Amino acid sequence: MIQIFLDTETTGIDPSAGHRVIELGATVVKDGMHTNEEFHQLLNPEREVDAAATAIHGFTLEDLANQPKFRDVADAFIAFIRGRDVFMHNAAFDVRFLNTEFELTGRPERMEDICNVSDTMALAKELHKSGQVSLDALCSKYGVDRTDRDKHGALLDSQLLAEVYLRMLESKNNLLGDLEESEEIFEQVRFVDHERQNPLVIRATEDELDAHNAYMRKLAEAN
Repeated sequence: MIQIFLDTETTGIDPSAGHRVIELGATVVKDGMHTNEEFHQLLNPEREVDAAATAIHGFTLEDLANQPKFRDVADAFIAFIRGRDVFMHNAAFDVRFLNTEFELTGRPERMEDICNVSDTMALAKELHKSGQVSLDALCSKYGVDRTDRDKHGALLDSQLLAEVYLRMLESKNNLLGDLEESEEIFEQVRFVDHERQNPLVIRATEDELDAHNAYMRKLAEAN
């Protein structure tokens, strides 16, 4: 089984306001094991980068001016993800940006048509009904080392996400295993052998008999 973990960095938060993708990062996991296969590309967004976005990932337009544009790498990117299972954290955000990039280059492709998109945030919310489910929070929760993460970066974040996902999946499987074991024990306790040679007889106590007799007297008086 091949799984791709994908992340993007952008000039801002809203593609409908003209914001663009500045970095693509993807890492491949095969049969639950990390591989060296990856896709990484910085991009010239052809517009200024919001200061708030720069504070997150560290890039300005000046840093990216000599990088290729999205249309220059679109073919290679699509070939990398086509027909594969692609996982993103808060996938709706990345998918919206990527679909906008396809539109801007005049391409007919859409992420949901190219690959099988899954949102790892959905699994995180399923496992953790309360509390933070950001990538940073999940790294802390599952003991994933992020000491190299001074700033957000698409490739590094895709690698962190892959490890977090594998640990979340292991946690979920362990939880299901515990539930199945508990259910098996419950079934063993719940079913009684009705053909035992010495039937179990539970006798009423004196207090229970007195209460029963008092109840029967009240019924008789009522009639």
